Formats: sequence, structure tokens, C-alpha cells
Amino acid sequence: MACTWLTVPEAAEFLHIDKATLYRYIKQKKLKVNRPGGWAIRICLEELNTFGEEKTHAEAHRP
Repeated sequence: MACTWLTVPEAAEFLHIDKATLYRYIKQKKLKVNRPGGWAIRICLEELNTFGEEKTHAEAHRP
């Protein structure tokens, strides 16, 4: 299945978070990313959907 790839600014906007927060999630390996050419970061839209659902579910069940 083909993936729609987003840049970090696009992904941060999609998740409604700051770019710094997204970079932290990437560094903590909470999100899988692709690095074409070794430096640019691209994130699959499907991965963002899954991550957003898990994050929302976890926040909803927080005491």
C-alpha cells in the first residue's frame, strides 16, 4: 500500500502539536520515520493516524 509522506511541519500541524514536540517523539522512537537521503525526515500519514488514535485513547483513560 502506498503511503502519503509528510514533512515534520506538516505532521506537527496534522497532530496539532509543536514541531519540537514531534521531534521529541521521533527521538524517543514513539513514531516511525523515513529518512530519504539520510537527513530529511518524512512521516507516513497512516503512522500519524495510528499514533494520534493511541495518544487520544491514552489521554482519555488518564485519571
